Amino acid sequence: MTVDSSPWTDRFRPRTLKEIVGNSRAIEQLRMWMRSWEKGIPKQRAAFLYGPPGVGKTSSVMALANDLGFDVLEVNASDYRTKSRLEELIGRAALQTRTITGRRRMILFDELEGVSGTEDRGGITAIVDIIKETRVPIVLVATAIGEGWEEKFGPLVDLSLLIEYRPVPFVEAVRRLREMADELRISVDDDAIEYIADRSQGDLRSMINDLEAVARGLKRVTIAEAEKLGERDRKEYTPDALMKIFSAKTLREARGVISSALIDHDTLFDWIYENIPFVLDDPRDLAEGVEALARADVHQTRGQRTQEYRLLKYMFNEMTGGVALARRESEGAGLLKLIRKRIKELGSRQADIAIAESPDGLEVKPIRHLDSDWGKANAFLRELGGRWVREKGLWSLPYFRPPQLIWRYRRTWHSRHRRSSIAERVARNCHISTKEAVADVIPLMKVIFQGNASMANEISEWLELGEKEAEWLRS
Repeated sequence: MTVDSSPWTDRFRPRTLKEIVGNSRAIEQLRMWMRSWEKGIPKQRAAFLYGPPGVGKTSSVMALANDLGFDVLEVNASDYRTKSRLEELIGRAALQTRTITGRRRMILFDELEGVSGTEDRGGITAIVDIIKETRVPIVLVATAIGEGWEEKFGPLVDLSLLIEYRPVPFVEAVRRLREMADELRISVDDDAIEYIADRSQGDLRSMINDLEAVARGLKRVTIAEAEKLGERDRKEYTPDALMKIFSAKTLREARGVISSALIDHDTLFDWIYENIPFVLDDPRDLAEGVEALARADVHQTRGQRTQEYRLLKYMFNEMTGGVALARRESEGAGLLKLIRKRIKELGSRQADIAIAESPDGLEVKPIRHLDSDWGKANAFLRELGGRWVREKGLWSLPYFRPPQLIWRYRRTWHSRHRRSSIAERVARNCHISTKEAVADVIPLMKVIFQGNASMANEISEWLELGEKEAEWLRS
């Protein structure tokens, strides 16, 4: 008999509306809105679901789609930054009520809180245009994001049916945890279940993670085991989970970390991706580890698109065991090597900087007064997630840093925007694709703009480039 080792949040994912816990009023609003499409296109062509994390917003959409026989086209925050990207993903799907298999279609825009306001205004505008023309139901999902969110998503709110999701009530959470424990044939004391339900403050996903953390591998859970959870701090637990993954010697050992990481597997994937170069500092090890992460991403994407969630087990194997077993020659000193290399590039001597290990990470301290290059070093250490400790006069850098990819995209937005603008002008004038313009023409233009002012001026006039675009090519 095979043992189901998938995370319990996936194992107990609701398949129908009857399995959703709490928020009955919100779910009924969503169901009635969906049923209204049977009589034609309603006045409000989109529903906007909002509320705290872990209360069943996305799960209720998927469950309802399953109940009513809809095929869901899911789009996440990272996919709707620009209008062109949205058109590439959705195409004419919003105008076609049926898929090629004959199933009714609906579109889900998930993780809407990932849109960063004015920087992604083009994406929001594109979603508005799609809603105005859609012939299929569109659902928007966002985690409650504090004051001002109505203003941030004003154009979307004006077009949508607002549906609020609230924390799962304590009594219903206790009942669901008891059902799960009984299904797993684990004896959990009443006070232990109540402790787990109370501490998660209505976040059912966190409750399930907590129950799994204390109950997996046991036949009975008492209040003593439950109290070992303590006050959860995800920032403290995650580095421990990463350390266990990167130091694991077997697939089973690495895979077992997922159930105790206390963060969802998508976030854990991002943490691994961010920190893998610092741990796998041998080039061959790093190449093998990144290849394992790439395979994990393929399995996850395919599983989500086809709703074949059994593929996720291969994702878990690759992102944990695949990465851990890639470590053969690496010393795990990538962060230390990177800091020393950068300090040397800035012209400082190694003897001028003291680098020491501490339980929480590396400590970087200048031994004597340094020249202006120390300012560049400060910026570099800050980008690595460092924190200046004034009373000690040093930088403290954690061994593992939070994912920075989204911040890199935000920092480089203007540069990427200007490159795209130039590429569109080149493509139009040279009758080529923007992809070819970026890959083949713009690199040559940068060489010209940096070395031949007169030719650069002629090209600027021909393409009608603005001063900022020309400056980008010269930089």
